[in-house]
Amino acid sequence: MSNITLTTTQRQTLLSLTQTTSLFNRTQGRLNSGKKVNSVTDNAQAFFQAQSLNQRSTTISTAKSTIDQSIQSVQAALTATSAVSTLLGQLQGVLQSAQSGSLSNRISDTTQFKTIGAQLAQLVKDASFQGLNLLTSTNSSLSTQFSDRTAAILKIQGFNLVATNAAGNASALFTQAHAFSSSGKLVFSNVVGVASLTKVVGASTAGIQGFSQLDTQGTQAGTVKASVAEAVFAGSINRISNAISQLNAISQELGTNVGILQSRANFSSNYSNALSTGANDLTLADLNTEAANSQALTLRQQLGIQSLTTSGQQNSSILTLLRG
Repeated sequence: MSNITLTTTQRQTLLSLTQTTSLFNRTQGRLNSGKKVNSVTDNAQAFFQAQSLNQRSTTISTAKSTIDQSIQSVQAALTATSAVSTLLGQLQGVLQSAQSGSLSNRISDTTQFKTIGAQLAQLVKDASFQGLNLLTSTNSSLSTQFSDRTAAILKIQGFNLVATNAAGNASALFTQAHAFSSSGKLVFSNVVGVASLTKVVGASTAGIQGFSQLDTQGTQAGTVKASVAEAVFAGSINRISNAISQLNAISQELGTNVGILQSRANFSSNYSNALSTGANDLTLADLNTEAANSQALTLRQQLGIQSLTTSGQQNSSILTLLRG
């Protein structure tokens, strides 16, 4: 190349073509990737700012996935409490039916009461989500991390609706009696009647075992006094009513936690989008502008090549004249 002599115009044209080719390649790269900043060499400040925003967005998005799972876990518990409320309502209806029913009705109501009671515990035990049941143990808990900050966390403590030692237990369904046995069955004599009635009934050492022992009219042999029967029914209905109130309080607490989780999930989604948008604003190319640039640079290349061709033709003409 040192033996080739170029005119000043040719050198300037070649330099312009080199610059145009560089700009054209950069423009094509932006069109292909959709980004104006693809590496740290394009714009170091924008590159690292966008990288930081994207990493933060990824962290928040990952946390949102955890939040979504937590919402479903608490929703599973809420669904169960709604079903339990229905069963308690049925128990209350059976009690009221037995209170004014005949002997045959009370015998039938006893069977219904015990059947419904047995399903209470089974339903609660089935309310697990991914191995976590918030309704069967106070040792169960659900911790949800909202972000990378240690303090950004919500811990939901579990309840034990079917606790065997439930008297005075604020996390149990029946707070006035030991309503459930270790096998999960509803203990009829603890929900209907009290231990002090054993001597009155006489025939049993385990308290009231069925509504047939309770005759509010006082006309059936082998039953407790009518006044005692009325007191037993009143106490039983009161226990069921308190259980319904307790369940409503537990459901309200769970519902509040769902509301918190949903608010955080919405915030995380919007926040993550804002972070991603910020990163894109720093790195994404305007494709319309880049397409126009590509056309302009292509035309500039063609003009430069034409200029070199014209310059070469002029030199050739001069050489022809000199030879002639």
